Amino acid sequence: MQGTDLKRLNDADQLIREIAAEFGLEFMPQEFDVVPAQKMLEIMAYRLPVNFSHWSFGRDYEIERTKFEHGYAVPYEVVFNSDPCRAYLIDTNPFPIQVLVMAHVYAHNDFMKNSRHFRNSRRDMITSAAAAAERFRAYEEDYGIDAVERLIDAGMAIQWNIDPTEHLHRQNEASVRDRLYGWDRQLPSRGPYNDVLPERPKATREEKRALQKRTPPEPTPDLLGYIIGHSPRPLAEWEKDVLSVIKNQAQYFLPYRQTKIMNEGWATYWHEQIVQRLFQEKFLSAEEHGYFNLYNARVKAHNPRSLNPYLLGHAIFKDVERRWNLGRFGPEYEETTDARTREEWDTGLGKGREKLFEVRRTHMDWFFVDEFLTREVVQDLDLYLYLEHEHPSYYEVVVEETGWKRVKQILVHSLMNSGIPRILITDGNYRNSLQLYMEHAYEGLPLHEEYARKTLELVHHLWDRPIHLQTREPVNDRTRDKLYTADESGVYVRRGGNS
Repeated sequence: MQGTDLKRLNDADQLIREIAAEFGLEFMPQEFDVVPAQKMLEIMAYRLPVNFSHWSFGRDYEIERTKFEHGYAVPYEVVFNSDPCRAYLIDTNPFPIQVLVMAHVYAHNDFMKNSRHFRNSRRDMITSAAAAAERFRAYEEDYGIDAVERLIDAGMAIQWNIDPTEHLHRQNEASVRDRLYGWDRQLPSRGPYNDVLPERPKATREEKRALQKRTPPEPTPDLLGYIIGHSPRPLAEWEKDVLSVIKNQAQYFLPYRQTKIMNEGWATYWHEQIVQRLFQEKFLSAEEHGYFNLYNARVKAHNPRSLNPYLLGHAIFKDVERRWNLGRFGPEYEETTDARTREEWDTGLGKGREKLFEVRRTHMDWFFVDEFLTREVVQDLDLYLYLEHEHPSYYEVVVEETGWKRVKQILVHSLMNSGIPRILITDGNYRNSLQLYMEHAYEGLPLHEEYARKTLELVHHLWDRPIHLQTREPVNDRTRDKLYTADESGVYVRRGGNS
């Protein structure tokens, strides 16, 4: 990039920062790096600027490189939740698009600083990952590449099977047992309403003894963490380190998964506001603003084959702003059935921007879409269900479902638990022989059998004792039990009766 462009980018950075603050955005100090395409693709594939080595990252790099070289996807930027916030810009972006991206990054920065879902993230992850990569290389030299890679395979297979709310209740098993089973302890007086508190159940000595030996003391979704702490294998310290790094990185990236639609929609909303101001203040020429409009339209393009989080998130935020400015929410408005009255409804409330900042702070995609996706947004975006039909010489994409409530229901269901099957460990000493028993909290979406089998093989590698996974599968209009068991002979399945 030419020196003149770099100077203009520095000027743009200053202006964007001032305009964003004027709009009410609050952000951490921001740093930008302009990098070549290859480096950008490496960062995307390896998740971080420097990370440990694994074959899946190489695979992802080839995928990203192929898409980039064929013009299918251009990685405009990558931004990390760090302090200072670090963003990487690809050096092939034209100047007005670089300005768009920088404004987009400042909005991401604001979102990550203020969303409660990012609040407990490690903001030193970039340096932490670089240090871990050095340790992993030493482990490969000491214990062999195959052993390290097999361990990483197993850890990454269950990297998202962690407790997303762990930061809210960090407890060891002793404190959990005390909370659950300390029946005989006298509760301190809590005032005149103490009598409405539930009484602790009475238990026999034998029941107490059995309950106090239970592990985990209550079902936990933290499969990876439980294995690190309880595997009967047992795990060496270097193995625990590898698995802990994988878990820490999953915890770091989980908020990105939980807020993808919101985060991208928020950034798109604000980069439009900021660039419009830059154009009004003559920082961008009419030609550059036209270039921005072209690329911005591409960012928000509708694609029937996949959901565009930039488009959907932006549309919902705009709709929320409009409705809270006009007062179009609440029981009185919702119960109004007259079309003309609804169309003319305007209480002059003017709370749109205030509501946007509140939602940004509190919500994740699952609840954001459930609460704020309206019929108008679905219809405006043609947000219907499409099916692709294959013909001898062409593919045809047709609308399969147009009912907005049904479309919303399916979309919300797909966002449940960030698309991660909820697997609970219910017994780490099943049959009193250190077998691991897990239950899938079935919510209408069955497990993919091939993936389940291969994942259980890797979990067995970590546990080294028989493991069991209880789930359900649909059969016609009913469901039936399904039990996976993995041991040294492989993985086998037993199916139960209908219900």
